[in-house]
Amino acid sequence: GILDGNKFKGNYTDLDANGVEADRRALVNPQFDLQLDTIATNNSSTISVSLTLTRRTPIVEPLVAQVVLLENQSGTFRNVVRKQLFGADGKTITTNFTTLTLPNPAEQIVIDVPLTNPSQLRLVGYVQNKNTKEIYQSIVIDAPFKRGSVIVGLESQEVTPSTLNGITIYPNPANGTFNFRIPDGQSSEGFNWKLLDQRGITVRAGTFDNMISNSLQVGVGDLANGIYFIVLSGPGHSVVHRKLVIMNRN
Repeated sequence: GILDGNKFKGNYTDLDANGVEADRRALVNPQFDLQLDTIATNNSSTISVSLTLTRRTPIVEPLVAQVVLLENQSGTFRNVVRKQLFGADGKTITTNFTTLTLPNPAEQIVIDVPLTNPSQLRLVGYVQNKNTKEIYQSIVIDAPFKRGSVIVGLESQEVTPSTLNGITIYPNPANGTFNFRIPDGQSSEGFNWKLLDQRGITVRAGTFDNMISNSLQVGVGDLANGIYFIVLSGPGHSVVHRKLVIMNRN
């Protein structure tokens, strides 16, 4: 959890390149003991967890506690983070304690993200220094079977007939870039677009203000290959959804 700008700069390859240093740091006595448990919810789309922190040495700086839900395997990817159960910022702790259980009281957290392998889930709990970001201790347990929800982030407004249907998207599959094409003579004023991944997270967004010859090019060379969703929106809350396959080649 410590970035020194020298041996550890945030790349996972630093761990292999500096194995001796990593092993040395692993011998440092932990400052916390952690216990992570799940509580039955009788619902496949919610999860309830209990993270208990026991302090072993005095700590005066503020802490952040977090529990992350991840999938062991999703396609060719491993250890895919799906949701931070304590929110994006985690639980900030500024009070002195010997033993502390979070959240208090326990709550059911909605799994509002898609899961590809519901039976291959894990929970990772950790506590870190809020200022330096040093991780003091972590714990990993298997998570119960959960289905999660359908893809989020795609607007559910009723699609009404509009000139959005005339916008073409090419090439599809895309390699490095794709283009929007507006029919000749059609105004794009007030139109917007968003590109979302399968988690419903917006990875690109914009308007059609900078078109050249009724076309707008979008770069996607840095995105992972897969299926994405394009949301086209216009005046009157009209919305059109399209699928885009990205197959970037080296």
